[in-house]
Amino acid sequence: MRGRGTDRAHIGTTLRDPYINYAKMAEGYGMASEGPISDPTQLAAAYRRGIASVKRGEPYLIDVITQPR
Repeated sequence: MRGRGTDRAHIGTTLRDPYINYAKMAEGYGMASEGPISDPTQLAAAYRRGIASVKRGEPYLIDVITQPR
């Protein structure tokens, strides 16, 4: 309706360039975290560390890079 091309549709609707490092943001609030993880083989170990942290009553953030839809 506004005459804009679809090549600019991502502006204001996606979080990229630069990507947000959620693990660093969590650390800034004193929360344990790790990532960003882009290799799926590293997820199981990250989940184990996260679950152990949560069982101790501490929050834990795992920043995972996924493919966009």
